[in-house]
Amino acid sequence: MENIVTGSLDDMVKCWHWENDELKLRWTLEGHQLGVISVDINPTGTVAASSSLDSHIRLWDLEVGQQMRSIDAGPVDAWTLTFSPDGKFLASGSHSGKINLFKVDDGKKESSMDTRGKFTLSIAYSPDTKFIASGAIDGIVNIFDLQTGKLLHTLEGHAMPIRSLCFSPDSQLLATASDDGHIKVYDVQHANLAGTLSGHGSWVHSVHFCPDNTHFVSSSADKTVKVWNAGTRQCVATFYDHLEQVWQAKYNANGSKIVSVSDDKAIHIYDCPI
Repeated sequence: MENIVTGSLDDMVKCWHWENDELKLRWTLEGHQLGVISVDINPTGTVAASSSLDSHIRLWDLEVGQQMRSIDAGPVDAWTLTFSPDGKFLASGSHSGKINLFKVDDGKKESSMDTRGKFTLSIAYSPDTKFIASGAIDGIVNIFDLQTGKLLHTLEGHAMPIRSLCFSPDSQLLATASDDGHIKVYDVQHANLAGTLSGHGSWVHSVHFCPDNTHFVSSSADKTVKVWNAGTRQCVATFYDHLEQVWQAKYNANGSKIVSVSDDKAIHIYDCPI
């Protein structure tokens, strides 16, 4: 069984499970106000985190369907969040441009990193836990050394907001998705642009690498989900099932499925085309 967690402007966090080729609602989790804007699930699939414009991060026990903890992330709302690869920390980005790290076990703030920039829309840990990357509303990407907390690289490849970014499973590449309609791929070590991918007809909302490092998936305001070959950087499949813009598309843990969510209030699950 695999858990899928979604958040909505109706203040609800919902946990679904995919079993025997069927998607069923498992839990409806209440507590947020002003809309849920970001959700993530820990590596073991047992704990979910959600953030809202109410400036709170909430942790949910997916085994029993109850809130474990509420973290006050104020005074500025936590716009985006992600679990660390070991599941012990939550990283959050906000309007202030700060990246805050919270301990999952007690909710206390561990540290803070300053992007010296604008509204942080997206955030990602590298799988090797060495780096954390953030994408801003002005198109700037920052990469930090997690051990020292220092800013390593500033990338200026996009001129418009970066809605999503994702490290490759080997932590060597960073893919970014932007309102400029492009996906860019960077060499993390040297901070060089390794490629620019075009194909979407509007804002690119999300990008996510397949666990086997061979492909990545993107979703867009053009209502499509696209799968790209990580080596050739060519689009190898496009799904047209959604009726409205697609906010997120992600692989499951073993890379056999892709799940996507959209303004059409639908969740689609695809067999990976490769």
